[in-house]
Amino acid sequence: MSIKKSSVAVSLIAILSLSALQADGLKNTLLKVIKQKNNTQLVDLSGLDINAKPIPKQPMALNSRLANTIVAIVEGKSIKKSTLDKFLAKVSNGKIKDFDMLQPKQRKMLVQQYYLPKYIASQAIAQISKEKRYEIYKAIWMRKKASSIKISEEQIKQLYKQMSPQANVTHQMLPPYQNIKDRIKMQLVDDEMTRYILKDANITLSEPNPMQIVGSIDGDFVSARDVEPIVQKISRGKAHWNMLNPSDKKRVLEMIAVQKVAQKVALKELSLDEKYNAISNVWIQEKIKDIAIPQKDIKKAYQKLKRRYKKGKVPSYDEAKESLKMELARDKYMQRLIKQIKVKLK
Repeated sequence: MSIKKSSVAVSLIAILSLSALQADGLKNTLLKVIKQKNNTQLVDLSGLDINAKPIPKQPMALNSRLANTIVAIVEGKSIKKSTLDKFLAKVSNGKIKDFDMLQPKQRKMLVQQYYLPKYIASQAIAQISKEKRYEIYKAIWMRKKASSIKISEEQIKQLYKQMSPQANVTHQMLPPYQNIKDRIKMQLVDDEMTRYILKDANITLSEPNPMQIVGSIDGDFVSARDVEPIVQKISRGKAHWNMLNPSDKKRVLEMIAVQKVAQKVALKELSLDEKYNAISNVWIQEKIKDIAIPQKDIKKAYQKLKRRYKKGKVPSYDEAKESLKMELARDKYMQRLIKQIKVKLK
């Protein structure tokens, strides 16, 4: 049984990487540690080289506050120094570990970068309907689950052998194994996912009744109007629900159940971070699709890409330009979002 593709299309070109987002806004300010014998002064990080050798021992800033001290209020939420110390260590590759060593402007930027993923998720939740969010979760979970299913070459060959007699019965020519093995693999993955999704599902058929309830899925009624379009599509207009035997009726209900139950499974199995990442990505893609990026900026980004990967294989400009355009649009929109995050330093 094939699982229907979700109606939600989630672009993979610019999947939102929270760690990358957190580093992007700081890369122009955390570039260089100024070595000072006097360790009572704040450190200017505007030139931190993240590839430099680690500093042997870092001095404490003057009046460095305790770890549990509230050092910032962002969007009405209190942030402890220990939280920002950890984040600073992460984005500086362990070179700077004390939030109080930053200058005030850089402290604000760091807090904004730390809070950016949460801010994006909050905006996405506010602007995407519950129904669409659930569809997004389902699509992400199904992709994740499908990628975790391993199908062996032996399983593919076994199904191919089983297809040969069927092809003879229907007088159809079975394509060579190499031509269809990928399609067979996808079918096996779909079948395995279907079994996993429906393993705990309660699917029942109903006796004919005036309400035209044909069955139920986990207690939710399914009507004749729900099943008839599916039967028509499968039979190419040659059959109706009432013409099917009980076994085929059960299979039609299972097809509907896959979509309904998959959503419940996704809500249960995806972590909160995975859900936030999923809706944030969809929301960002929608926001950046109409942002205009000058051709010269795209060409400049391409030249930078070529310099960065001198020894590696770089796609042609025509192949890379759309991805580069989206990346530039994303960065532009991120900077706009960062400025919206309200921070009060303590």
